Amino acid sequence: MNLIQRSICIFALTIVILYILLRNSGDNELEQVTSEEYIRLTEELTRLERLLELENKNIDEIRLKLASLEGKKPQFIPSENAKGPWDKPIAVLIFTCKRADAVRVVLNKLLRIRPSSELFHLIVSQDCDDNSVKEAVDEFGSNVTYIKHSSPKHAKIEIPSSQTRYKTYFYIARHYKLGLDYVFNTKNYDSVIIVEDDLDISPDFFLYFSGTRWLLDADPTLYCISAWNDNGKAQLIDMEAHDLLYRSDFFPGLGWMMTNKLWQELGPIWPTGFWDDWIRDPARRKDRQCIRPEISRTAMTDFGKIGASEGLFFAKYLKKIVLNNKTVDFTMMDHTNLLPDKYLQTFISKVYSLPTIKVNEFLLLNEKEKEFRLEYSSMTEYTEYTRKIKIMGDTKAGVPRTAYHGIVTAYVRGKRLYLAPANRAFKGYDSKWEAPQDILDGL
Repeated sequence: MNLIQRSICIFALTIVILYILLRNSGDNELEQVTSEEYIRLTEELTRLERLLELENKNIDEIRLKLASLEGKKPQFIPSENAKGPWDKPIAVLIFTCKRADAVRVVLNKLLRIRPSSELFHLIVSQDCDDNSVKEAVDEFGSNVTYIKHSSPKHAKIEIPSSQTRYKTYFYIARHYKLGLDYVFNTKNYDSVIIVEDDLDISPDFFLYFSGTRWLLDADPTLYCISAWNDNGKAQLIDMEAHDLLYRSDFFPGLGWMMTNKLWQELGPIWPTGFWDDWIRDPARRKDRQCIRPEISRTAMTDFGKIGASEGLFFAKYLKKIVLNNKTVDFTMMDHTNLLPDKYLQTFISKVYSLPTIKVNEFLLLNEKEKEFRLEYSSMTEYTEYTRKIKIMGDTKAGVPRTAYHGIVTAYVRGKRLYLAPANRAFKGYDSKWEAPQDILDGL
């Protein structure tokens, strides 16, 4: 059943429920419909209306994309040095707990844009005891594999007494361990793309990962490919730079790819909680980096309002990250410029050859299509600049979000800015540094 047919069915069901409710709204209502049935039908109506709204939004997105493609020639010219698409099957692991509608939406989108069922295998991993999720997955038949783990509530998870209020983060870490063990140790996949059920997906999501997968084998200083830009708000990115990629010392997560080899390193020592902060720790990162885009290939759906962090940062930050809307065939592009030796020399030389500028001068400057370097001599000074430029000012293990060799870039009102250490000879991050509380509160 395609998207339009599904929407029609949902609409028809909604009409039927409305008819039942209206038919039984007279004086003899309780003789025909019990109060329990009335409540059940009302709840079902609300659920269907919400799902219909989401499906209509997807239809509108498709119409807009088709309209934008009419009469346009490809913008991105294939390179003779392109490696082409990755030719081994990649698992796409979707983690979920109890959001059945979220699972439907993300699976619909993934299946709609998936270029090959042989090369991308969709696997839904659930740990909560909520049968509606399985029912949702079953609607997609053989297109999706479903795996169910025992509920964390019945598992013997050791949670320090001082962290019981964070128990959900321990549940999540356990779920990741179970799901990744299944993908890598049971099914022996070469690599996996990790997705959570509240993520939206760009039209070139699979092309992005397929075109960059080879880098993880070619470059031991990389440990992930991420679809997420932590500073990916509209006012901080070049909205035309659809094909621009960076190296980053910061692990972004939120739609990312890792290899079996990395799991054999990290899996046996996987933490009981807060896995994302753990993987950013210098002892695990080992000076390795991730690839990330200028324009994110994932974004947050409204399902993210309710989750482990209870909507923390959602309205102010997560929801504002822009999702790329133009297809770039990364499998036909040359990404050798992202290899470490070439990238480091080119990037550092470029940044430190740019004219320097003061932060207030930059903010008042109206000229466009210019690039500048804003130098900072301490992390205190760095955080002061982040307040003014409105980029994320916090750090993890001392690493600023999106940073590479201490350099963080933003695109503000048509001008490219690089926040860079005053000392070109970068000496590493202070893992003990933590941003001031007002920075953390303002996220």
